[in-house]
Amino acid sequence: MTVINSKFFQMILLIIVNLLFTGCATTTIDGDVNDPLEKANRHIYAFNDVFDKAILKPAAQGFQKLPRPIQTGTHNFFSNLNDFIVIFNDILQFNIEHFTSDTLRLSFNTVFGVFGLIDVATPMGLPKHEKGFADTLGHWGVASGPYIVLPFFGPSSLRDAPALIVDFLVHPASLLSSTSAIIALASAQAVEIRSELFTTKEVIDRSFDPYIFTREGYYQWREDKIGSPTVTIEDLNDKNFEDEGF
Repeated sequence: MTVINSKFFQMILLIIVNLLFTGCATTTIDGDVNDPLEKANRHIYAFNDVFDKAILKPAAQGFQKLPRPIQTGTHNFFSNLNDFIVIFNDILQFNIEHFTSDTLRLSFNTVFGVFGLIDVATPMGLPKHEKGFADTLGHWGVASGPYIVLPFFGPSSLRDAPALIVDFLVHPASLLSSTSAIIALASAQAVEIRSELFTTKEVIDRSFDPYIFTREGYYQWREDKIGSPTVTIEDLNDKNFEDEGF
């Protein structure tokens, strides 16, 4: 997950709580995603789309022109940093098996993989897991709640948005004293993630209503991810988005 200054997260949290304090805490209403802020969400979605086309997409296209080893190393580096969050949530979920595996994975990749640039753990039988604090809340039965679109971050929910603050505080980037360094690191990770989602974004843009398509797809992906900690952002590209279920 992209990281940013914790004060910004706190501001987002306060806005969300003030807007949705009286909102329904369930995920759906009559089988539909609970989206009481659809009008505002659509405006933010449109802003994010403009930002993506003007800045993020061109940057991601430039990133894809780099030598493949650099792309792979960048992906592995951020994945390795993310394992601090994964291990923290292994503890919160009392998952000793994953905690042991993920701790060994982080140790081997950091020491023998040159600070995570090389993934030596996966060939050793230590798979990559994806967990955040939102997944832990879902694991313990906390409902997603109303749908929210965050500026720059995109689709989220009443449960998932505040959880970003916890993820940031656990991430090694939170130890950086320079806000500019945090933003630079976050921007690099955002570009790397965007470079993996060209196929998905093209399918979304071709849909009848990209906003609804993204909203439904996000909730489906979150449900799958909470059910299986090995589901990653790359799996969005592997889903059959043309299926009538979406």
